Amino acid sequence: MKKNLKMLAVFVAVGTSALSGHAEGHYQSFIVSTYATQRTVQSLMNGDLDPAGSWSNLTRNLKVDKIYLEVMRNHTLVDEAGLEKLKKFYQDRGVQVCGGLAFSVSEANGYQGFDYADPENRAFAKKAAELAARHFDEILLDDYFFFDRKTDYDIKAKGNLSWTQYRLKTMREVAEDLIVKPAKAVNPRCKVIIKMANWYDQYAGMGNDTEKVPRIADGMFSGTESRLWIGQEQHLQPYLSYDIMRFMDNLKPGVDKGGWVDQGGAIPIDRYSEQLLDTVFARCPEMCCFNYSGMLRVISPYAITNRAWADQPTSLNLAEVRKTIGSNEDLTFADIAAYTLGQVDKVLVHVGKPVGIKTYTPYHATGEEFLHDYLGMIGLPMDIFPQFPTDADMVLLTEQAKFDPDIIQKIKARLEAGKSVCVTSGFLRAMKGKGVEDICELENTGATVPVRRFAFAGGPGAPFRGRGFGQGAASTNGAPDPFEASRDLFIPEVKYFNILTHDAWGDALGISPGGTTYPILVSSDYSRGKFYVLTVPNDPADLYALPPTVLSVIRAALGSAEPIRLDTAPAQVALFRYDNNTFIVQNYLPAAAEVTVSVAGKVAQIQNLLTGEDITPAPAAGREFGGYGGGFGGRPTGQSPRTRFTFTVPPHSYMAFATK
Repeated sequence: MKKNLKMLAVFVAVGTSALSGHAEGHYQSFIVSTYATQRTVQSLMNGDLDPAGSWSNLTRNLKVDKIYLEVMRNHTLVDEAGLEKLKKFYQDRGVQVCGGLAFSVSEANGYQGFDYADPENRAFAKKAAELAARHFDEILLDDYFFFDRKTDYDIKAKGNLSWTQYRLKTMREVAEDLIVKPAKAVNPRCKVIIKMANWYDQYAGMGNDTEKVPRIADGMFSGTESRLWIGQEQHLQPYLSYDIMRFMDNLKPGVDKGGWVDQGGAIPIDRYSEQLLDTVFARCPEMCCFNYSGMLRVISPYAITNRAWADQPTSLNLAEVRKTIGSNEDLTFADIAAYTLGQVDKVLVHVGKPVGIKTYTPYHATGEEFLHDYLGMIGLPMDIFPQFPTDADMVLLTEQAKFDPDIIQKIKARLEAGKSVCVTSGFLRAMKGKGVEDICELENTGATVPVRRFAFAGGPGAPFRGRGFGQGAASTNGAPDPFEASRDLFIPEVKYFNILTHDAWGDALGISPGGTTYPILVSSDYSRGKFYVLTVPNDPADLYALPPTVLSVIRAALGSAEPIRLDTAPAQVALFRYDNNTFIVQNYLPAAAEVTVSVAGKVAQIQNLLTGEDITPAPAAGREFGGYGGGFGGRPTGQSPRTRFTFTVPPHSYMAFATK
């Protein structure tokens, strides 16, 4: 036991060291802020909303370190005369007070932003920045700092540029000449932080420049609202709340100052809690709970009762939350945030820097948008970089990598160095005739085929080699067939030449209704390295319908170099990995999920960081891999032995562990 305590002390020290300088407020791992919009600020100054009473309600459980007072929204400025008095009210309560700006003209009219070719809008934007700088040493720009207008001014100014080119060019100039420089001219101490919205893979189309603006502004903020993901216009999966933080953090060291969550899509209420969790799982310095008045809102009864898992011990323990308020009081969003952040803070003091499978997205690249989030939702920890990761043992390339004119040479260099590269079927389609055939003779033909059953005919050592062909259900007790999806999945046809000469292997194959096989995962040797192609269904959400055996093969291949890996779990269970051998598993499903995690080498135990409970390795299962038969000695040839641990994660819950 003494050894265990000593080991845990090391984890605490590493985790705390990783966050040195981050949290200087009420919480150990992050500071918590809130943001009052222009209308709320005006109401607080006018007395329509009582500052003392509302603050007391907001902070009855939630510990707020910082507040942003917005001075402009919808082309309307606050009354400057009362600003200093309101600012002092919060300062007297020990809260850091900063300014906010929302460059909207009319939220009600299609979220209409400023027209930066309109002289009046430009002058007003500069005026608002100067006003904010007169009162605050830090200003946060709401994610309305985008460019969505196509007025006659813009049509003329755009000329022969594409809309994306025009907007990027304009927003660079606006950020520097209308916001940052005017603010610093008024107040040289003023720092300007620009928040970008949650559509990170489509930033360039709205002029959000991830290449130049991080070097113009004093920092960036991330919109981490992933909200509901079923039947919504935006394709924002829950994992986005974490993924976007890693994307922003890798743009420039230290540039990402925090994440931002609102109350949208909070039915069931677990979704609101999960957005907060996934944001701080990324080790953000600041968690901004937007917005002041929204945090005071009472939780809809439907958001609580419409939960099939309500009687199970989930991470969001509403019975415990209720104990923190009076018996006659209603739960508010602030109460949910307080419980969520208070609990996870106990975990995050132990974990280090987030790490994962490195994937490359060049600046302003598009293609297979948000695919990283879907892959995160099947248990692959993603880490997105704007530069090609030359130090990675495995590099994942989606279609976006086509924007790098030297990408084929970079792939070859990694393979020649004995490393692995996995490309998607979208990348393969985009690079047809551009040199990818020189690595392996494959082709995305553009045809679509339906598959439902799956087989595994990979090369020597493939974990399920020979399984799945013509087999029926694995059991007669009602358990799902591990080799069959619940419905037809439509995938692009990937044609790989020289099948019979063993140039490439179908490690996982989908079977059409007529019995023809089509690859889901292809592997091929090149020089000293391994080249993979992952077939992405036409609807990326169909990744969630893949049977557990196929998911295990994908995780094993893409996670071949990962020291901690999710081996078996249903889709919509995510893994978050850290550089000090700690990890978090989160279950987004409405039912409990049995999970097996493997750790490279021989590991004696893993310790639950919330409960202190130790978990010992799962019994060896002979030739099994990830819970199903096949393979040689339980793992592909050439891979190091791994220690496996099995545990059950309740619905809409997370568990955190340290290895020993």
